[in-house]
Amino acid sequence: MQTSRTPNRRRSDRRLATGLFALAAALAVNSLLGPLAAGVVTYPLSETLLNQTIGLEAFTLVAVAPLTALAGVLVLRGHAVGPVVAIPPAAYTVYMFAQYVVGPEYGTYALVVLLHLAIFVLGGGLLVAAWTRARQSDLPPMSPRRTRAYSVGLLLLAAFVTSRYLATAGAFLTGGPIPAEFVDDPSMYWSIFLLDLGVVLPVTVAVAVGLRRGAPWARTALYGVVGWYVLVPISVATMGVAMVVNGDPNAAVGRVVMFAVAALLFTAFAVYAYRPLLAPRTGRQAIR
Repeated sequence: MQTSRTPNRRRSDRRLATGLFALAAALAVNSLLGPLAAGVVTYPLSETLLNQTIGLEAFTLVAVAPLTALAGVLVLRGHAVGPVVAIPPAAYTVYMFAQYVVGPEYGTYALVVLLHLAIFVLGGGLLVAAWTRARQSDLPPMSPRRTRAYSVGLLLLAAFVTSRYLATAGAFLTGGPIPAEFVDDPSMYWSIFLLDLGVVLPVTVAVAVGLRRGAPWARTALYGVVGWYVLVPISVATMGVAMVVNGDPNAAVGRVVMFAVAALLFTAFAVYAYRPLLAPRTGRQAIR
């Protein structure tokens, strides 16, 4: 599906597409420079976190970077869904590269931190640009039934995020230790904790409530949030696979299976949400 574009809109599309291509290239280069491939970039991380980084960068290289480039192609060709498709990988970049900057226990200044900061800023800028570029008129109508389903689905996603930290509630009262895999990398744990409970959880709940109240902004946010929930659980599952393959002492097959199942369920929900968006305009009204 393509839309007629004014000269200003075409220029805006070219800028957004160029940024997406640059982000795709930066994500690929970062993955290839790290422990996954060349090993030019090293991180002051424990064995467990290095294994997780290998899994993360493999997923970023084979899935997220191509998805980002695809979004750039869609935007460049004037497809209305292009900016919407760009939101999840941009949000993924912001989430992951905040951890790249804050998580490692750097004791000295390192050039790679500037690279990761630049990727974080680029991802954030593209997230805002894609959000701004996505138009309500390009989004499919939502029936009351679908709106309720989306809202309930988002609340279940929020419950999944919350469930990961329920076991730690008592530890705050007793001063218990953080999970064993993060003992040597506490900054990484607390950065994930902050992002999950301070950003992801409130945003997910806000979008669910916004949909039920008919807020226009929530319709756009739905696709970004749902797409993010597909990318991140798969990336976590690949981290677990890398740990198992490399014989990591903190590897847990059960955890890999749990995130793999979660990724399948979240992907099914994303397909349900995105199907009307990707349907031809003439067929959208019939999708309920």
